[in-house]
Amino acid sequence: MATELQRLRQRIAALETEKLELHKQREELARVKAEISLADLARSFATAATAGEAAAPDRAVRSLAATVQGHFTVGPDGVGIRFQPPELGDRTAGLGRASFELAKLPPPAAAAAPSNLTAVLQEKQALYSDERWRRKAEGARVVSEVVRVLGVTPTAGELVAAAASIAAHERRMALSFRGGEGQPYRTATRSLVWLVNAVVTKPEASASDLLALSATLAATTAAARELVR
Repeated sequence: MATELQRLRQRIAALETEKLELHKQREELARVKAEISLADLARSFATAATAGEAAAPDRAVRSLAATVQGHFTVGPDGVGIRFQPPELGDRTAGLGRASFELAKLPPPAAAAAPSNLTAVLQEKQALYSDERWRRKAEGARVVSEVVRVLGVTPTAGELVAAAASIAAHERRMALSFRGGEGQPYRTATRSLVWLVNAVVTKPEASASDLLALSATLAATTAAARELVR
């Protein structure tokens, strides 16, 4: 009987040790998964707002504010935050709080306002749907891509993918125009391809990337429009 009791106590002790080890592993996993720098968090908010604004040509996000709560750390890369695991959501003791606000700065007085991406794509769709456009097959592919992306509420990644597809079609059309009349169109599409190639290599497009894509897509439309006049 004494031997059985001793074995039972040893088994309980082993289980307690295993439980503690699993608890440590869970805490480490939560730390690795949840920790993010405040700067990256703010950038993700800005990108989400820009993508949302791009899908709504009649709306503008002037500013964005947020308050976050969690465990804060200070390291070489700045301030990081580790959010409380969901199962501990009601335990707020010891948590820090931070607030930040993102405000859109107006462009300089002499500069044009950034183009809304949805409006830019709508203009491109209208151009390549025009009967006077001479490269109808590739133009129809651009129109199809524009219709597809405007039919959903696109994420930043989906907007970049659509821009890459449009850039490929526009580049092929531009190269089919020989001589001086097509030079501005070829130059504009080359710039678009270069920009797209740079953006797609990033893990995630930033708000400035989306604004740059919008402006460069507008430039290819403007250059192509000269070819139907």
